Amino acid sequence: MIDLNELQCFVRVCEAQSFTVAAQRLGLPKSSVSRALTRLEQRLGVRLIERTTRSLMLTEAGELYLERCRRMLEEAEQADLAIGAMHAQPRGLLRLATSVPFARFVLAPMLGDFLATYPELRVEVQFLSADTRLSEATPDIVIGPEPGAESTMRATPLFEVRLALFASPTYLAGRRFPKVPGDLREHHCIAVHWSTPGLPADLSSWRLKRGATRQEVRFEPRVVVADPSIGYQLALAGSGIALIKPEGVRDEVEAGRLVRVLPDWEIEPLQLYALHASRLNASPKVAAFLGFLRERFSNRDTSAEARKSRRRTPEDRSGSELKGRGQIARVE
Repeated sequence: MIDLNELQCFVRVCEAQSFTVAAQRLGLPKSSVSRALTRLEQRLGVRLIERTTRSLMLTEAGELYLERCRRMLEEAEQADLAIGAMHAQPRGLLRLATSVPFARFVLAPMLGDFLATYPELRVEVQFLSADTRLSEATPDIVIGPEPGAESTMRATPLFEVRLALFASPTYLAGRRFPKVPGDLREHHCIAVHWSTPGLPADLSSWRLKRGATRQEVRFEPRVVVADPSIGYQLALAGSGIALIKPEGVRDEVEAGRLVRVLPDWEIEPLQLYALHASRLNASPKVAAFLGFLRERFSNRDTSAEARKSRRRTPEDRSGSELKGRGQIARVE
């Protein structure tokens, strides 16, 4: 008789490449997961996974069996979701995965409201590294850049992150100030991992535009970071030129601690998406969180436009103030 629990243990071990991690995700002792896999192999009469002290490797039979097990588990999950959707009350554990900066600065401040709205939901937040493959991730929703064309995940646009180039006067002192994008190659540039899609590990790329003109600058970064806030700290300390959100450094610019580099050029915005597997379309908890995000970011865009309008109203500021701060307003 087929035991779905054994199949689930097998699939989770393959996804995690670790008995320990799989057991943690399943909420079971490691010994229980190991015994379940042993029973499965004994019932089938074949070895599914070759185990060594350092790694796990699927056998030919294991690769064949894994593909079919995943389909069986997805069908079983869809059956549960169909019943759950009848009740339409989100409950259970919602697994989210995103970058550290998004979790810290965007997700954390709003997560309390979401949990208060859905008291029967629990949330687990996982962090994505620069080399995480979405096909290997197991959360319900991933928040990040658009996946590649080969991905089968459904993508819901959330908002654009607008960035600009900044450096400290200390760093720029004694150096030729960049006048065109190509001049950046002569400088110490601080790159963020998501700014370099499809390039070798030792290269980075910034795409800039001015009106209808677009240029891509490829360079060897002095520093590569996974968290843009680290780039901000490095720029402030005089280590080089970094991509930073302009609205986050108004005080530093006004105090003269940071200077806008190539102010006539805009960095191509980074579009963030909420990604989920199509099999979760009927999931009440996924639908609830996507709806929550859409509402929050819709309100965020409306509030941002209102703030920009107020900042540009002459009655709010004198002409000299508008002239002095116009450069920052243009890049928001």
